[in-house]
Amino acid sequence: MKKRFTYTILLIFLVGIFSCNRINNTVEKTPNILLIVTDDQAYGDLSHTGNSLLETPTLDQLAQSGVFANHFYVSPVCAPTRASLLTGRYHQKTGVSGVTRGREDMQLDEETMADIFKSFGYRTGIFGKWHNGAHYPYHPLGRGFDEFVGFTSGHWSNYFNTKIEKNGADFQTEGYLTDVLTNEAIKFIEDCSSVEKAFFCYLPYQTPHTPLQVPDRYFNKYKQKGVDDFNACIYGMCENIDDNVQRLLEKLDQLEEKENTIVIFLSDNGPLNNRFNNGLKGRKGMLDEGGVRVPFILNWPKINDHGKEIEASLAHIDLLPTILELIGKDYEFKNKIDGESFAKLITSNSEMKKRKIFGEWSGKSRVLSDPYLMVGEALYDIRKDPNQEVNIREQNREIYQQLKDDYQRWYGELQLNQIENKAIPIGYKEYPKSVLPAHEANLYPPYEFRKDRRHTGIAYHSLYGWAHDWIDFWTSEDAYPQWKVEVVTKAQYAIELQYALEPENVGVEISIQIGDQIINKKINQAYIHKQYPNYDRVERSQEAPETNWGTLQLGTLELQQGIKVVKVRSIKIPGNKSIELKSLKLIRQL
Repeated sequence: MKKRFTYTILLIFLVGIFSCNRINNTVEKTPNILLIVTDDQAYGDLSHTGNSLLETPTLDQLAQSGVFANHFYVSPVCAPTRASLLTGRYHQKTGVSGVTRGREDMQLDEETMADIFKSFGYRTGIFGKWHNGAHYPYHPLGRGFDEFVGFTSGHWSNYFNTKIEKNGADFQTEGYLTDVLTNEAIKFIEDCSSVEKAFFCYLPYQTPHTPLQVPDRYFNKYKQKGVDDFNACIYGMCENIDDNVQRLLEKLDQLEEKENTIVIFLSDNGPLNNRFNNGLKGRKGMLDEGGVRVPFILNWPKINDHGKEIEASLAHIDLLPTILELIGKDYEFKNKIDGESFAKLITSNSEMKKRKIFGEWSGKSRVLSDPYLMVGEALYDIRKDPNQEVNIREQNREIYQQLKDDYQRWYGELQLNQIENKAIPIGYKEYPKSVLPAHEANLYPPYEFRKDRRHTGIAYHSLYGWAHDWIDFWTSEDAYPQWKVEVVTKAQYAIELQYALEPENVGVEISIQIGDQIINKKINQAYIHKQYPNYDRVERSQEAPETNWGTLQLGTLELQQGIKVVKVRSIKIPGNKSIELKSLKLIRQL
């Protein structure tokens, strides 16, 4: 009887523990992570940082109820910052050296946040701009993400009712793109919450990057404040971001996930144009403060020190180790990371040890050894002179020389492994459709960026050949585009062409050569493409517009494994020019 009584008490005790854990399961759950990264949003593009015109109440409150890092540094352009954020490593080590033509591809041996959090059991999703590799397995679905809605390129051509990608398929959107991406992120969060699965939701918005498109109510508001068209659109996009962050926070609250979600907000680099930036020198593409110092907010109700402002110098490479420490996870990195956790700056009054933060872009150098900042040939005391008005190099030659030597040592140890003219991988069963976009082709004869493109024999429609541009002004039968590809699987591949052709030029004969295989095709069907409705507030100067395209099935080829060159030739041009070429698609037949 006594033994049975003891068992009963023990059972009641265990049931009580189980019940308490059920009631307080928010304490036991693995923390969620919501990482929001905006595109070209300046340090001064928040009312929290002193912008008297801009209204960002949600982000202001997020900072005031959480932690704001006042000296947070990134790279001066998009793809490098994203590579460092995702890996905790300087972007040069990841193989990312630029923003186009494969230079944005992150090497495949790099481990991303998504890889790491997925190994802990998280569901991982990205909603927005990737910009670390367009072709699988450089694509998000090959880098640890379970779900992808967005685009892989460095910018998008149209923000209204556009066609992006959803898990490898075309996805026609309705409405303003930033709102659409938020809708998709919310669905992802709802799905994870419904099955009590911790999530890593990466939300890299495409705004306030150009093109300058924003809904009327935002644009009109800032026009009424007397702001010029360019900045009225920029500020409108920033306020729209703020509204979408509010929607995300409300959803977390509704799902009872807010207390258990670490929300992080930052930008990828400084502003495109010279606008209010709290006096910081420089802008996007520069290593001065205005190009690389961005707003950074971390908010987690579980550990918040309300309104805490961190003055230590922090960087994008620090974010990954910081999150790992906050969620109490250890990870054995395959590649040594460069960042250091600043979690204790958030959770206590600890200080980070003194260190140097390095930067490099287009052959220029930057070293921050707080309070000293070396940028190229200049030296500043960034605490006394945050706007870099006084070069103190002559008075501090020893300090300058030491930082210069430190930079040379750092740069010399990077072991850069950037491969020029990378082969585009095709034929993975996980991603059977491979697109060879016109803007990634090499044009022959070698293309010169001449405004008078009609006399070059072949050129890009919008001069520079940025993402989404196409091949135009193709008047020479000796001119052609080519791509280098790597066929990873021997198989039959359907060949598909995206093109436009004016009626007077019908009869163009083209030749597609892949290695030693050739398809010839006479094009007897005209296709006049039209630009989608123009929502630009300010006329774009370099980016190609979004248009519709004709599709032509060319047949199939059996391709062997290996590196091959793909050439598209106009072997007969009966009219005044050949086709306008948007892309060539190679679709593995399973």
